[in-house]
Amino acid sequence: MTLPDGGQSPDALRSGTGGGSWDGERSGRGLSEREPFDLLVTGGRVIDPASGRDEIAAVGIRAGSIAYVGPVPDRAAAYSRRTIDATGQVVAPGFIDLHSHAQTISGGRLQALDGVTTALELEGGALPVADHYRYAEDQGRVINFGMSASWSSARMCVLDQAPAVRPQDDPRFRLPLAMFDQFQNGPRWQSAADDAQESKIVGLVERQIAAGAIGIGVLQGYAPGSRLSEQHLLGRLAEQVGQPLFVHARSMAPAGPGNAVDAAHELIDTAELTGAHVHLCHLNSTSGRRADRVTTDWATAQRSGLRLTAEAYPFHAGSTVIGAAFLDPEVLARDGISTRSVIYLATGERVADADRLLELRETDPGALCILETFDLDDPQQLALLLTAVTFGDAAIASDAMPLTYTGPAPRSGTDHSERALAALTGDVWPLPDGLIAHLRTSGCFARALRWLVRDLGVLDLVEVIRRCTILPATILAAAAPAMQRKGRLSVGADADLTIFDPDRVQPAGDYTRLAPSIGFSHVIVAGTPVVDGGDLVPDAFPGRAIRGSAG
Repeated sequence: MTLPDGGQSPDALRSGTGGGSWDGERSGRGLSEREPFDLLVTGGRVIDPASGRDEIAAVGIRAGSIAYVGPVPDRAAAYSRRTIDATGQVVAPGFIDLHSHAQTISGGRLQALDGVTTALELEGGALPVADHYRYAEDQGRVINFGMSASWSSARMCVLDQAPAVRPQDDPRFRLPLAMFDQFQNGPRWQSAADDAQESKIVGLVERQIAAGAIGIGVLQGYAPGSRLSEQHLLGRLAEQVGQPLFVHARSMAPAGPGNAVDAAHELIDTAELTGAHVHLCHLNSTSGRRADRVTTDWATAQRSGLRLTAEAYPFHAGSTVIGAAFLDPEVLARDGISTRSVIYLATGERVADADRLLELRETDPGALCILETFDLDDPQQLALLLTAVTFGDAAIASDAMPLTYTGPAPRSGTDHSERALAALTGDVWPLPDGLIAHLRTSGCFARALRWLVRDLGVLDLVEVIRRCTILPATILAAAAPAMQRKGRLSVGADADLTIFDPDRVQPAGDYTRLAPSIGFSHVIVAGTPVVDGGDLVPDAFPGRAIRGSAG
């Protein structure tokens, strides 16, 4: 019997159908020196929000799965090929990131050092999905990965005749997000489509779901001219195939027609009219100064029975491409945001004025930038940010970004700059200087543990772990069957674990300096340590593909 959240019932575990002995898990009986664990973690504070467990215990791993959770045995070494002493640390399920654009080896390594064991590209998605999965599997991944079907890429193909290039065929298209970057300046894809074009767009999306995509990534805020009828077609498709819509809402404007509240209501209406599961991406950045109203209305709609979920990241600034529709100088002025709130990562400059912003949008539209949306020194704005980040059942999700190279132009030969460029999509470690990304790429989960728990005390440790583990796993339980074995520390679950010092964990670096988080001593993926003693294991590639149920 499977529980609604994808876990195993006590009866199933007692009978052995759940992958282990219930009595052995609860009492410690069933340990055997004849069949040792591959790895036994002992002495740590085991926190498993899925089961309510919060106690000093041991976790035994065998063949990539959790085989034991219970009292620490007296002779631990006798029961395991390797033992990790986690005394004084927290042992938690591996963190699950629903929103990561950093789908590279380097991105996975930085996220592993931030406690992440599964990172999914669900907001932007990919196209062609099957080829992106195959490329990632052939190249190898440090942590588990997966992606949605990209609606924006489908629009580019249909409306601007953009080619859907396989990552195997062109290094510029190795990232799922690359098609979005390459064709950002297309003349039509951000505008309304007619009935026939909408049908072609949705048909192309449907084929990606059949190829294994987890839901549909809908970058509505980047194509604000698209018709509501198209969103409803996507919703009907999503409901039909049992997959969610992962949506960047149409507007973040604080006032006027089509503001952030209107954008949220549009999504609520889509869920009500189509029956689809609608997931609101980065609630903090798209709700902005209207976070109080958006969260109130979203919660009301959830209580009415609509399938609505959400996520947020604990930062006051976001990151996107500088050519995004909502970074048009006129739109920024309407939203009450100065151009100096935009930081162009290639040079580190704050954009001085509208003329400079227009120049950058014309010459380098796919370049990454930082957008400051909240002033942490303003108590009212801080309160609004925390309203979004601590909202109800909002998962913690990073919106991790790909690395950007800011160093000197490469010279011939294998010099430093060429090595740095190779690190953007290849296997290079340690990372050279000259690379940068939004701090959420390397420190989102460490910041949640430090800022929300230790510094502000607005959430307790168990609650933050819940929002990083079983909550995102439950959001995806119906859409991606593999998620039913993740986000939990119970017999039969996948052996994805994160071990950290709760008093020491914190992000490092800032918006101008890239550095991994501090305080994660071990991160284990499918039973294999990828972070060991606080150091990355450079030859570990145990990450597995997570596919949607329709694929």
